[in-house]
Amino acid sequence: MISLSLLVLILTLLVATAVGLGIVCWFCLGPTRLRSVRERPHWFRTRLRAVAPFVAVLVAVLVVNKGLQSWIERFSHAYGFEATATLYAIEGDFVLTFQELVPAPAMLYFSAVYVVGYAVILIGPLVVYLFADRARPIKLLVAAYAVNYAIAVVAYATVVAYGPRNADRASSGASADAPLLALVPDITTVTALVNTNTNVFPSLHTSLSVTVLLIAATTRDEFRRWFGLATVLASSIVVATMALGIHWALDVGAGIVLAVGAVAIAGRIVDASSSHNDF
Repeated sequence: MISLSLLVLILTLLVATAVGLGIVCWFCLGPTRLRSVRERPHWFRTRLRAVAPFVAVLVAVLVVNKGLQSWIERFSHAYGFEATATLYAIEGDFVLTFQELVPAPAMLYFSAVYVVGYAVILIGPLVVYLFADRARPIKLLVAAYAVNYAIAVVAYATVVAYGPRNADRASSGASADAPLLALVPDITTVTALVNTNTNVFPSLHTSLSVTVLLIAATTRDEFRRWFGLATVLASSIVVATMALGIHWALDVGAGIVLAVGAVAIAGRIVDASSSHNDF
């Protein structure tokens, strides 16, 4: 049975995310664009139909990812490469030292941006790009999400690694602080529904956030405010992964590489499946 504290946490996260998305819509789109939903319903239905095949693929990837989560975890522990000690041997106490440089009040911000900001940066562009002049940005975004998750599944099945805050479990000789868990102990119950604590290489928080930023850069002329906001959120999330002791710097680097590759692959997929005058 779900506890009252967990229920309150879930509701708080949902409300905070909804408020964040509302701010994104108002700040990045403005009332004129938002009113166009009522004025051009057929246009939006056409846009939704155009992106539907890409959404279907993304949903399928997510369903497979979730459905195979326990199997992937068992497979990785049985056959995967134990990488925690190797990651620590390469970068040493970088994350621990980095945490010491982050002032305690900033941990509140990084905790909020890691959880709520991450949800906003993933969902926000799905709404913003519905209003784009062409369908390519939202197609590219959804396709890039699918590529990120598909590649990450393979990586998590073949590489077993604990993050800095759990490193002592793998006898790496280091264990970072866990400020997010100290602030919100029940957060592990929420994250366990979609992830396991050995899925750290590469960092999906990093790869997906940087994916959004890379695509936002291509639409900055049309959505300049969204590009600015995405820059702040993506940068903050990347820093938060290390400030909170969740990821190694190498995880972050691998996440950035994954993002660049995912956007490039998604671009080829979208271009191959779309006409020159695609709506």
